[in-house]
Amino acid sequence: MEKSQLRIIDRLLTEGTQTVSDAGKQFNVWRQSFYRQTKGWPDPLDRAVIGGFITDCVAFAFTAGYCSALQSLVPELPTDKITSFCVTEEGGAHPRAIKTRLAPVTEGGDQANTLNGEKKYITCANEANLILAAASEGAYADGRNRIRMVKVDSRAPGVTITPMKDIHLVPEISHGMVAFNNVTIRNADLLSGDGYLNYIKPFRTIEDLHVTAAISGYLFRIACQYDWDREIKQTILCLIVTIRTLALSDPGSPAVHILTGNVLSQARELIQHIDPYWEAVDKVTRDAWNRDKALMDIAGKARLRRLETAWAFYQ
Repeated sequence: MEKSQLRIIDRLLTEGTQTVSDAGKQFNVWRQSFYRQTKGWPDPLDRAVIGGFITDCVAFAFTAGYCSALQSLVPELPTDKITSFCVTEEGGAHPRAIKTRLAPVTEGGDQANTLNGEKKYITCANEANLILAAASEGAYADGRNRIRMVKVDSRAPGVTITPMKDIHLVPEISHGMVAFNNVTIRNADLLSGDGYLNYIKPFRTIEDLHVTAAISGYLFRIACQYDWDREIKQTILCLIVTIRTLALSDPGSPAVHILTGNVLSQARELIQHIDPYWEAVDKVTRDAWNRDKALMDIAGKARLRRLETAWAFYQ
């Protein structure tokens, strides 16, 4: 690893000994701090770590990882906007379940498209500036659903976001449903390539890595703030370096899936190891962590299937 690649570790070690400016529980305050402090950091994984480090709110750390993962998946996304990835519909997230429809139209002699359909689940529902939505363009010759990812302004005419209530995990950010009613999509806002193979499938691994990195940044801040053992701090830093290496690799590689499986296991072991240390943390922060740490176990069955498939590739 080049020396420059350890810049993020230098940042954490330098800032970790100082009082970190608390972005509080207001999303817009944290958002602006996130944009400001990650300016000049070109790697999305580093931005994820910084975003987690500058807050004592798990929800905002998650958002940093989530948005940075999307910027890794689609590098042309702006780094000063919140983007939401919308795939799941009433029938699930499998390509055959996607009924949202993208159809070409002609407007004033110009080619464009219309988007119609509903998505069941959208992260950062109220906070998102942009939406990446999976839509069907019809079927391939073999009958498979032909998926295209499209970029949509969350405030565009025809976009309706309905927030969900009684969300247990990370309630500091909103979740909801989104409906598209004859939303005009320019050709420039169509993402190139197969929507499933190029975006939906790799995002699962990319998101795991970036969210884990962001949570690691958050934990390092807590470890410094409450003077946890040096061994814990070292473990967190080593975890970040390992994740960073994997994030620079092909997310579709079976080897990456195998190593990611190990990294996530290490993260879970770390969470178990530090459990007694939370007794010294203020009650509000501790209670929020105990509520939200379950994020690390979401989609565990899907991860296990990917891991089994990856090992089968080499057998």
